Amino acid sequence: MDICEWRQTLAALFPRLAREGYKIVGEPTKQYNCIAYAADDTNEWWEFTEGRYWPNYATRAQRMESLVEVFTGLDYKPCDNSGLESGYDKVALYGLQGRYTHAALQTPTGRWRSKIGRGPLIEHLSPESLAGEEYGNPTIYMRRLRG
Repeated sequence: MDICEWRQTLAALFPRLAREGYKIVGEPTKQYNCIAYAADDTNEWWEFTEGRYWPNYATRAQRMESLVEVFTGLDYKPCDNSGLESGYDKVALYGLQGRYTHAALQTPTGRWRSKIGRGPLIEHLSPESLAGEEYGNPTIYMRRLRG
C-alpha cells in the first residue's frame, strides 16, 4: 500500500485518530512492528510466534501478561496513567479480550508514536486515539527512568 492507501485504512480503522489528527513520521516497513518500536528496536519484528524475535525472559504467548513481562525486562514498571512525566519513558499496552494487540511509546513532548503493523510509524495525540475494535483499549501503562 502507498501512503494515500494507508491514510484511508487508518481513517477506517481508527475514527478517533482521524478526528484528532496524526502525522506519519516513518515509512511503511515489514522490518519492525509496534512492540519492537516501543522497545526501541527498529531492526526486528517482535512477536510471540515461532520464528520471530521474542525476548527469552518473557513467556511466548499473546497474553497481556506476556507483554508486561517483555517491558518489565526492559526496566519498565506499571504506572497509573498516560500523563507526561519528566524524566520517564512511557509505553501504553493495548488489549482485547485478554490478548495484547498493540504498544505505543510516548515522546518527550507528550504525544505518542505507534508503528501500525506493516504500515507507517505515526505520531498521535494520546493512547486513546487508537482505541476501538482493531486494537481494543490501552489497558496498561508502564514507565521507566529515561537514560
